[in-house]
Amino acid sequence: MSPKYSKFNDQDYKKIFMQCARNGVNFRDETFPHADSSLWRIKPPVEGRIVWKRCKELTSNPRLVIFENDQLNPDIARGAVGNCWLAEALGVLAAHPNLLQRIIPRWEKQDWIHSEEPGKKLGVYHWRDTGRHPGVFRFRFYRYGQWIEVVVDDYLPTVNGRLIYSRSKNPDEMWRSLLEKAYAKLCGCYEALETGSASDALVDLTGTVPEIMDISREEGGILSKMSDEDFGIYMRIACKNGGLMSCSINVDEGDRPEERLPNGLVIGHAYCITGLRKVTVSWFRNKEALLVKLRNPWGEIEWNGSWSNRSPIWETVNSHTRNKLKREVTQRGDFWMAFEDFIYNFSTLVICRHLNTSLFSFKKRWHSTMFRGEWSEETDTLGGCINNVETFYKNSQYVITVKKPTVVIVALMQDDQRMERLEAFQYLTIGYVCLKVEENRKYRIHEPTYDVTGQVTYINAREVTGRLELKCGRYILIPSTYDPGKEGVYFMRLFSSRHLGVGLLTRDAPKKKWWYPIVYFGKSYFVGLVRVQVDSVNLNKAGGKTYMQLTFSDMKDRNRQGFRVLSTSCNKGIINFGSEYVFYVRDPAHASLQLRLYKSKLIGKDDILGETYIPLEKYTGKNGVWTIKKTLTKSVKSHGPPGAVPGAIPGAIPGAIPGTVTTEEYQPPTTNEAIVQKETLSFADSPSTEMRSGKPRPTRKGAKRPAKRLVHVNAGEVQIRVSYSKGFLA
Repeated sequence: MSPKYSKFNDQDYKKIFMQCARNGVNFRDETFPHADSSLWRIKPPVEGRIVWKRCKELTSNPRLVIFENDQLNPDIARGAVGNCWLAEALGVLAAHPNLLQRIIPRWEKQDWIHSEEPGKKLGVYHWRDTGRHPGVFRFRFYRYGQWIEVVVDDYLPTVNGRLIYSRSKNPDEMWRSLLEKAYAKLCGCYEALETGSASDALVDLTGTVPEIMDISREEGGILSKMSDEDFGIYMRIACKNGGLMSCSINVDEGDRPEERLPNGLVIGHAYCITGLRKVTVSWFRNKEALLVKLRNPWGEIEWNGSWSNRSPIWETVNSHTRNKLKREVTQRGDFWMAFEDFIYNFSTLVICRHLNTSLFSFKKRWHSTMFRGEWSEETDTLGGCINNVETFYKNSQYVITVKKPTVVIVALMQDDQRMERLEAFQYLTIGYVCLKVEENRKYRIHEPTYDVTGQVTYINAREVTGRLELKCGRYILIPSTYDPGKEGVYFMRLFSSRHLGVGLLTRDAPKKKWWYPIVYFGKSYFVGLVRVQVDSVNLNKAGGKTYMQLTFSDMKDRNRQGFRVLSTSCNKGIINFGSEYVFYVRDPAHASLQLRLYKSKLIGKDDILGETYIPLEKYTGKNGVWTIKKTLTKSVKSHGPPGAVPGAIPGAIPGAIPGTVTTEEYQPPTTNEAIVQKETLSFADSPSTEMRSGKPRPTRKGAKRPAKRLVHVNAGEVQIRVSYSKGFLA
């Protein structure tokens, strides 16, 4: 199904086609005139007189798309403008002809019809005959979250009868030249296509999400993070899932662009990866070798090393496999090479993935969210990167709530301003940082006190993409330029394997309401901010599946907030939490924390394993951070003195707060609610009469019933971290 799209310059393809066909005229696009303004802004592309010619004037048998053996012709001829990046992207696209319908919608209905006597069909489509075709075509591009349909005529610039810009090596095939014209119209002119990258073009052509990887073992390289075998599996999965992959050799200092190496590879060229295969090599005791199939879009120069077309190593593979693999590289520019040679020779790998977001699909579904924003002086969002501590937190902040561990792919794209600033055009250096924040954070952060959980390398490219592996909790994502004070517009896409709560934070702190002085007894506004992090609990006895109930109280319990803190791991009684919460406080002298540890039960009420109470008065007098270790206590019933209970805390006073030393008397129930207590009596002291079951046994004459006591015993130790800051910005 065709995606929803908007019309560039409000041009409707169907209306234009029908109007021109019925009037018998050729379409001339006045929004992209046949003039120098459509070609260049700074310098002309070539010397000589430029003539715009229709496709049928360039060949007697023009065709929009030509398939050979159910495959697109991969060979491309270069043009006068150095837009190799676009031609290389079209070469990658030629290896995936199923994507052509997305870029050239219903191309078979746009193509020329070649017949001596065009038949009169329904509608006006008989005018697609070579002599009567009105010369109007449409293409679609993905720009900043939406598909845009661009309509062009079939006039192409030539010098001495030859096309100036890129074209197919088959002179009858026109889709590459017309698509390039539509892309130039979208960008402003042909000269705007001189600079770019293959990944940018693939994103504009397919709407995929790019991932650019450095193939090296140095810090930051993909091979420093995973083994060669895992990297090979990673590439095979991407290829199997329909990813568009290309690779290139970087131009280092002293190298010449487009220099041919002795092994046949060309520096700076983007090669298309069209497949990966495992083969069994007999010389090495049936050892498996991973092969990579590549394509040079220029179709001229090929690899001449191991596993090339004339390599003797093919004799180590059985004839059936050898013939099958060689049939896959019959076209010019196609070749195989060993995976070891691939990671040794190439510097950069680009994988453009189509992440499925459709509800009506059996494939893995990704959840997507899109945002548009800006770095501008007007909105005071020119903070720069995290190295600029004083200004970084002025940038836009996006909160992410994760309820289950998930993978998040973040693609940050800046506005392409080639149309406005062609002469001095240069991309901003952009990137983003992800910070772990409190579980209940609702407002922007302002202080550098949060841990970085993920970030990308800042680069001056149109789009940067990274992958975040987030655990349960709340995070803040901050996109920014590297240097503060740089203005620009950005578009950000987030794809997650699970549903996320994502939103833009706009408020710095809670608002002051008019009714605060009435409800809060004169404490009209917050004077400080308390951050509480529950680190761990060390139980004297393992308690199974547990959770913590954290309650913050302010103004002598007039204002209470409670949260359930889930544990992350438990090993031999040591329970780790690592969750952090933030509380705005009005009366620091009367603020307190209560922590209760519970054991989860499938049926019935959860058991309390321990609890403690922490007054915050001595921690809220000044700004600071404190690590607090507190004893967890548990209430148990006992008949004897406190010392008779293992772990009991002696010297208690009745009615004390849990977490302190306390015992209290327990009054026995009445006879009707009696609890049968078993006591050991000698035969001489036993009563002569027997009591029925359920009634209390008689005691010896003159003896008193021992009283039950409620004793608080030591259940373990909890460690938390408390920080306080005056004011309400953190």
